[in-house]
Amino acid sequence: MIFVLGNFTLNAQVARVKLAKDTSEKPVIIINDQIIAGSSILKSIPEEYISEMKVFKDKTIGSKMLFVDQQNPGIVTLEIQKEFEAKSQSEINKFFGLDSETDLYVNGYLVEDKDLRLYASSIAKVEVLKKDYLRLKTTVLNISLN
Repeated sequence: MIFVLGNFTLNAQVARVKLAKDTSEKPVIIINDQIIAGSSILKSIPEEYISEMKVFKDKTIGSKMLFVDQQNPGIVTLEIQKEFEAKSQSEINKFFGLDSETDLYVNGYLVEDKDLRLYASSIAKVEVLKKDYLRLKTTVLNISLN
């Protein structure tokens, strides 16, 4: 009986902390130095539209990351002879009721270039992460791409 009560007491003192975890393993695609997309876009582009493709295994979209266990799958840059419908960072922020200058993270990395737009069809998940005064000083958006 004492063992059972001791176990309940011990478990009651353990705080449950939800940690954000990065689950992305695929590289981010940068199209024509203007648009951020997920790797799923490669399936929808005919080869004849791609004039150049470069793979950077060690490059990230930004120097600041959200997750301690962040894996860097790299970046693929594409030069494509096709137009894509994309949303600006301020449009995405406004859609979620945030200030247009709110920082935007893609797969856990801060998008430092505010002129980069996002290919909306690549968005798999959007998280509004509230400021916590430890890790985040302000509310941010984290967008996971597919």
